[in-house]
Amino acid sequence: MRPLLFVALLLLAPGLLSAEDDFLRGSVVKSDKWTLDRAKDLEIFDGDVSFNNPLYSLKADNAVYRRKDQAWDMRGNVYMLRRFTDGSQVQVDCHRAHYLEQQEAATLLRGQLPVRMKYTGPDGRVLRGRSDSAVAQNKKGLMTFDGSFSLSTDNLDMYSQKGLYDNSDATFLMYDSTPLAVGTREGYDFAINAEEIKFFRDSRDIKFYNRVKGWVKDPGDGSAEKAAKRGARNEGPASGAQDI
Repeated sequence: MRPLLFVALLLLAPGLLSAEDDFLRGSVVKSDKWTLDRAKDLEIFDGDVSFNNPLYSLKADNAVYRRKDQAWDMRGNVYMLRRFTDGSQVQVDCHRAHYLEQQEAATLLRGQLPVRMKYTGPDGRVLRGRSDSAVAQNKKGLMTFDGSFSLSTDNLDMYSQKGLYDNSDATFLMYDSTPLAVGTREGYDFAINAEEIKFFRDSRDIKFYNRVKGWVKDPGDGSAEKAAKRGARNEGPASGAQDI
C-alpha cells in the first residue's frame, strides 16, 4: 500500500520528501471494497478510500493502482492534508489526481469545482489558491498551475492564467493573461497589473515585473488626484521589478 502514501507526500510537500518519511512503511490504506484484477494487473479501491496518521491524511471515492505503469489514479472528492512539525499545514481538494511513481510527478484536475489549495503558516496566516489544473514535480521542487489561477490572503487577491511555485525560495510566479493584484497594504488600497507578479509565501512581499501599471489610493484621503499621482509612478514599461 505504500505507493499511495507517496501521492499525498508529493502533492502536499513538493521537494520535501526525505528518509524521515520511512516511518510510513507498512501503513494501510482503507476502503469499503478492494479488488485485485490480475488480468489487467490493477488494484482497485472503491468507496471511502482513506489513509490517516498524525501528519498525513488522504481521502477519495475511488483509487486505482496500475502496477505495470507504476501509476495511481484517484477520482471523486479527492482530499489531501499534510501537517508539518512547525505547525503549518497544506490542504488540497480536487476531482481527480494522477501520480507516476518513477517520474515522481502528480497531476491535479478540476471537476465542477476548481482545484483548491489552502496553506496555513506557523503563525496561523492563511494562503488560498485555485486553478483548473496543477502539476507537482517532486524531483525539481516545482508545482505549476494552469487555467484561472488565483492566490488570496486576508488583504490581497492575485489573478493570472498560469503560475509556478518554486520550493527553493517559497515563491509563486504569476504570468500570462496580464496578471493582476488587488488589495490593501499599509493603509493603501491598490490594483496593479504587470507582465509577471512574484509573491513570497512567508514574507508576503510582492514584486511586479515589466509594463507595471495601476493605482494606489489612501482610502482615508478620498483624493482622486493623490491616487492618480501615486498610480502614475507605477505605469509604463519597466525593465526591472517594482515592490509593494
